[in-house]
Amino acid sequence: MIDRKHCEDLDRRDPLARFRERFHLPDDVIYLDGNSLGPLLKSVPERIRQVVEQEWGQGLIRSWNAARWIDLPQRVGDKIAPLIGAEPGEVVAADSTSVNLFKLLSAALSLQRGRGVILSERDNFPTDLYVAQGVRDQLGGRHELKLVDAGAIHER
Repeated sequence: MIDRKHCEDLDRRDPLARFRERFHLPDDVIYLDGNSLGPLLKSVPERIRQVVEQEWGQGLIRSWNAARWIDLPQRVGDKIAPLIGAEPGEVVAADSTSVNLFKLLSAALSLQRGRGVILSERDNFPTDLYVAQGVRDQLGGRHELKLVDAGAIHER
């Protein structure tokens, strides 16, 4: 039977229980929200001080290389990779898909001279179509967003 005693016993045997000490959590709190605002790691305030005062404050722009800010997306990706069954170098921590699509479309359209069509499948993910519409509108409506049925896009 699952009762409080059973749950407390499971807590005592939990191999991850020792990690609780790494976080700022009041003793009387059971905190289950770890997605948007998980508990503060005790090491974070000192790390933030180091980044702000030393890397940013003293290193200035040199910290992109000296503190290795430039390769953070790859280093974080390499830490995520084993969690999702990927190999090192196969994951990059980046903006959301929508933000990256916005950047890609904006850059591609700014490079195109005389070509004014954004071509997409009609049943593309709605957010992707909203991004394409937004880029088109931001560029003054000079580009046509053409939607076609799946399979209607052919290579030239």
